[in-house]
Amino acid sequence: MEEENKKILIDNLSSLADIQNAFTSLYPFLKIEFIDSDKSSRTVRSQRIDSSTFARSTLKVTFPYALNINSNRTVTEVSTDVKNALGIVVQVFRKSGNVWNEISVTDGWTLASQNAAGESISLEMNARVAS
Repeated sequence: MEEENKKILIDNLSSLADIQNAFTSLYPFLKIEFIDSDKSSRTVRSQRIDSSTFARSTLKVTFPYALNINSNRTVTEVSTDVKNALGIVVQVFRKSGNVWNEISVTDGWTLASQNAAGESISLEMNARVAS
């Protein structure tokens, strides 16, 4: 797949898990969670939308929809596109060893940079554990 053509095709039969899996297959050290911004809880975990939910019941878009996740796009750009085009909040997480950390301070980094940082951090942490 060319770098400029990384897209996730979402149709009315897609589940949120399908979208998450497609994203992580392209960026193995990143993951996305869909957030119910109407919930008043302060924690992201309690606001997560069940990944078995179908896109057609959650997303406000005409299907099919191609979500642009090119590696040169920033976390902020992807999050903004999802909010504006799909009507839902998405949070991106980066792997750090065996832990997933919410990306906030570095959300201006590209998806490629975030994924590379996650890989580097995870390899370093795993090497420390093994020694």
